[in-house]
Amino acid sequence: MIEFPGSYSVNSIADWAEFYVIYERKILSKSMMLSLLQTVYCDLREEDIDSVISELIRRRSLYGETSPFDVKGQDITPKVKWKDRPELAMCLIFSLYGVQKERGKNDGTKLFERLSSEAIKLYLGGKSEVIGFPNQMNLEQQIHHICKRTCENVGHKSPKPTDKDKGVDIIAWKSHGDKRPNQIVLLLQCGAGANFSKKKPVCIKTWHDFVHWSARPIEGITIPQIISAEEFDDITDSYNLVFDRVRIFRAIYNRQLSDGTLRREIFTWCKKRLD
Repeated sequence: MIEFPGSYSVNSIADWAEFYVIYERKILSKSMMLSLLQTVYCDLREEDIDSVISELIRRRSLYGETSPFDVKGQDITPKVKWKDRPELAMCLIFSLYGVQKERGKNDGTKLFERLSSEAIKLYLGGKSEVIGFPNQMNLEQQIHHICKRTCENVGHKSPKPTDKDKGVDIIAWKSHGDKRPNQIVLLLQCGAGANFSKKKPVCIKTWHDFVHWSARPIEGITIPQIISAEEFDDITDSYNLVFDRVRIFRAIYNRQLSDGTLRREIFTWCKKRLD
């Protein structure tokens, strides 16, 4: 059985329930959920589980037809297996347990950046690139490469040789196809960790110094969590365009990824993390 969450907030338990049903491929009833969780959280009450089920109903609505689970009365039923949707499993692992950094081990953050890039590309119907470290090009070279691809002009400042990404992990754009600038551009950071809200929003001014965008870019963030209804306005106010787990999963659902090895790499990473 998957590990219990580190806290018994409604969102954490909802994550756990969501992961439990797709991992175990079992129906999770309200009584079973309460019984299992009370072995760890002895003061958990029936009313708390009611709140969790209400949150899962909200999430099912957000996922729409792509929902990996269903709620029937007081039962949570799986609609997919995690092995068939490893991208979802990776997001749930990060949301539940955070990033575990161990020397010599893949912490999965770069996989999340690549997954986010694929989701953004499919959502936008455009192109995207993961930038920053590690990369065969330094940041200045990456900026020149992006400017060439987007037909935008290089800015009047260059990043320092020690700069890794200046707060941006993904640049995405939707070209008009006429080899001119002035297009939709997204500058996104990826917050795989539990404390994503401590990340500073992208500084548009800094990036305008690097690239003279002819249309102001849209800044944003990608996260593996699902934003609660109470937090949604505050988080979107802080980070502007937000891609949480629902939006990432909906974007890639039953779609061919251009990164041909990504799904297999994510599956391997999840299996090692879960073993």
